[in-house]
Amino acid sequence: MGASVCGAGYYSNMCSSSREEIVEVLDALEAGYKRALDLSFDVLTTPERLAVLERWERFRRWQPAVEHTLINQLAEQADPTELGGKLAPALANRLLISRAEASRRVHEAADLGERRALTGQPLPPVLEATAAAQRGGELGAGHVAVIRSFWQRLPDFVDIETRATAEAQLARLAGEHRPDELARSEEHTSE
Repeated sequence: MGASVCGAGYYSNMCSSSREEIVEVLDALEAGYKRALDLSFDVLTTPERLAVLERWERFRRWQPAVEHTLINQLAEQADPTELGGKLAPALANRLLISRAEASRRVHEAADLGERRALTGQPLPPVLEATAAAQRGGELGAGHVAVIRSFWQRLPDFVDIETRATAEAQLARLAGEHRPDELARSEEHTSE
């Protein structure tokens, strides 16, 4: 496997990877998924089946965190000629997803993914606590939608520290509650 070069600061867990390493990891994931499709779960007990489903949910929750970096890099570095148009429609066409879904992914990546300053310096995600919880597999798409909706509805006069505290509290609660329960607690928070 090619050597990784890890960064410093906020993205110290993020590494610069070789093309070979990227291909190797994707090939291993694909092979693992193909093997999983052929599994029979007959030997498992009910608690074991629930534990397996919890692990699959964590895998599902990690996937967008990987995609955010790719999408943000495309947004920053690819021009419309390379993409065949604007980013969201290009993703919709390439991935065979709806334009609405592609747009949601682009906006979510902007809030939760790696960002860069104009100088190229890494910046933390806009929703730093939510991004960390997603990378930890603690919250899923429904949780993210509730937190992003809350964030977007905050009045402009709310200062950055208060915003960050509220977002961190919702991200923490998201790890303990279903999205519908989080939405109810968010409604009480915003009152």
